[in-house]
Amino acid sequence: MKIRYLIITSWVVLVILPLLLAWNQLDSVAERNIFETILDFNNKFQTKDSISFTFLVAFLSTILTIIIGLPLAWNLGRYNWPYHNLLRSIFTVPFVMPSILVAMGFLALLDWISILIGHNHSNETRFYTLLLAHAWFNLALLIRFCEPLLSTIDSSYEEACRLLPSGKTKISRLRNFWIPLMWPNIAASSALVFVFSFTSFALVKFITPSERNLEVVMANQSEWAGLPIPSLSRAPSEIVLASSTIQLITIILALLVSSWLQSRSLGHHLSSLKDGRISVSFKSARGIYLILMIIFIISPMLSLISSSFMVRENDSMIFSLQGWESAFGGSHSPTNAYQSLKSSVGYAIMTIMLSLPIGFLLADTIFNLEKTNPKSATILDVLVMLPLALSAVMVGLGVLLGLMRTEPEIARSWWIPLYGHLMLTTPFVVRVLLPAMRNLNPHLEEAAALLGANYLKRLFFIRLSLLKPSIIVASSLVFAISLGEFGASWVVLRFTEYTTLPVMIGDLLSRPGYDPILRPAANAAGTILLLITLVLFISVERFRPIGSGGEF
Repeated sequence: MKIRYLIITSWVVLVILPLLLAWNQLDSVAERNIFETILDFNNKFQTKDSISFTFLVAFLSTILTIIIGLPLAWNLGRYNWPYHNLLRSIFTVPFVMPSILVAMGFLALLDWISILIGHNHSNETRFYTLLLAHAWFNLALLIRFCEPLLSTIDSSYEEACRLLPSGKTKISRLRNFWIPLMWPNIAASSALVFVFSFTSFALVKFITPSERNLEVVMANQSEWAGLPIPSLSRAPSEIVLASSTIQLITIILALLVSSWLQSRSLGHHLSSLKDGRISVSFKSARGIYLILMIIFIISPMLSLISSSFMVRENDSMIFSLQGWESAFGGSHSPTNAYQSLKSSVGYAIMTIMLSLPIGFLLADTIFNLEKTNPKSATILDVLVMLPLALSAVMVGLGVLLGLMRTEPEIARSWWIPLYGHLMLTTPFVVRVLLPAMRNLNPHLEEAAALLGANYLKRLFFIRLSLLKPSIIVASSLVFAISLGEFGASWVVLRFTEYTTLPVMIGDLLSRPGYDPILRPAANAAGTILLLITLVLFISVERFRPIGSGGEF
């Protein structure tokens, strides 16, 4: 028990301390207080129009995601398709894709389109591509929240609705039954879509390089922010302080709205243990629609893979292996793909070894507190989820400014990235394990205790055995997130020798595009990361039962 509370206390301190140290360091260097800095934020050339751009992109991306994702969630939830689990994996895999791969996939798709139509893409085209990339990335949120409810809804309720005057037509049933039933789930997932679009870093940085959102602004200023050299760091410190404050307030409000909306969902009252889906084949109008959506999902991935074998020559593309040779030879980057992949896998494995036991203890403590002290459970749940209210760049800046700038000698320590990865992945472990713990039958452990089984035996032979599918899902999710983490690693690692594969890719994409080998080399490294993530996610998706949704 003492170890449990020691780990919980350590987690809370490790999450909050770097952020407090970072804000204190920024505030000590900044010349003006936070309110003056926010009021003057839009007047600086480094931040001009970044607030309006951030909110505009997040809002439009959310609307587009709903328009594209809701019909898809309906067709997956109401109909049973051939190879349904594989389809669900295909449509939800974008969310676990490293964001830098999403950016590369859509950039590669733009390249192919520009070659086919003979027209270079404009800034306006890139803006619409950014919105589409956000929708592509966040589709899984709508599916995770809406598809389980649609697939397990008790069919007798809809049949009863058909008998009423207000349920005679499809439109009336939609208005009087489905919308009241689904709107909390749709709105909750939309709030999360807004959060992830609001905190988008890699997509904005690479798809729309001429524009800046708050994430890009903070990352650009991170090199000088917080340094005890007022002449160099005052303006960057004020910018980061204002950006992080605006972002933190916005994200917390959106997450609170999402949590409140989830609590209002009626789905668990109307759901059935039976699979309520209707069998259907691809030889139908719905099947054609689903095939078109599959093409939409896989096109950026196929474009990324194919572009790794192509090199631009004048206005055409020729087949070449130079990109792969450059990626593994390291001729265009400080490190090669093999070394970066080795570093990424190493960090991912260490992250799993730490985040799984910590996440399990945190989830178990919240689960037990829910029975005895619900208020304490809610407080602990909020503290555990705190890193999800922070963007990856904010987490990276917290580590960078809070620890490195306070103790400069640890700046090149190998474990610094692990700290950021642990903060970003542990909340996902809790979000996967906690719902599974709530669904366990408590009488099994009670019976084992009556038969003389001690706590460790009950833990290993009953609880962990029953939680095995969820633990596998959590492990794969942690591995994928850690393997592809870019925002925090970009801030912390880009000037060290511990370069991960996403940071190596980002370095290649950030260089001037005069060398035709740079993009194919980045695409080759990205293809490696893409294939690992795809195989990992599709392999473990079968462990998710029908009706598991609303969590990561």
